[in-house]
Amino acid sequence: MSEPSPPRPGDPTPDQPSSGTPRIHQLRARYVRRVTPEHVGQRVSVRHLLDDPVRGPIPSDVVGRLVGADEGAMLIVDRDGLLTVLDPDLVLSSRVIPPHPKLAAEPVGGTREAPLVRQAARVLLLDADDQVLLVAHAPDSQRRGWTAPGGGLRREESHLAAAQREVVEEIGVEVEVGPWIWSRRVVFPFRGCWIDQAERWFLARTSGADVDAAPLDDPGAVQARWWSLAELRATDAELAPAALADHLAVLLADGPPEEPVDVGR
Repeated sequence: MSEPSPPRPGDPTPDQPSSGTPRIHQLRARYVRRVTPEHVGQRVSVRHLLDDPVRGPIPSDVVGRLVGADEGAMLIVDRDGLLTVLDPDLVLSSRVIPPHPKLAAEPVGGTREAPLVRQAARVLLLDADDQVLLVAHAPDSQRRGWTAPGGGLRREESHLAAAQREVVEEIGVEVEVGPWIWSRRVVFPFRGCWIDQAERWFLARTSGADVDAAPLDDPGAVQARWWSLAELRATDAELAPAALADHLAVLLADGPPEEPVDVGR
């Protein structure tokens, strides 16, 4: 076997790729570091645990622009505009990465003037006594609002599938999700990011659920409890929608509507 020829002047070395070849790996190595709130606005890659109903928690990756972050949540929007909200406790590794050399950059948004558009599904879960199950969310340190269990759609997921998944993940119970009864659209800040969220609410019933054992896996979810209609009418707590008691009263009296009702903010 002949000896390899010595490199000629101008030949690329292992650490110096030839001209025209993107220096992807070198750029990534230079940008590798743990993602923190100071990196909001930058492009990141995060490996995290994703709950799979069959296999249990599995590693998954999300790449996109970091649009919000604090000790309780990481918000990342990908190139298609899909917003992912991550629990930092489930993050396995994270790093800041450079822009893709060929593809367009992830959208810039998440401000009051340009909120991120998000599709979501919620479940109005009633028990045998017509009590409704609500979850308290703390979008920041100054607020606590009560709403039905639910959350954003994943990629290529239907509203109905998202509703069924969210009840399992957030409350820990499996229910047969019924008709789409309400619609709601609201713009709100969450962890420093403004979101324009369009929600579909589905009706479901259960004989009861032990809310003390609810997983509450959504970032910001802090409590779950059953509410009677009388308690909703009397409370000073922030409810979403604000007229939840009135719409629930109509639903209990008249049954599910033929067409989804806009329940406002």
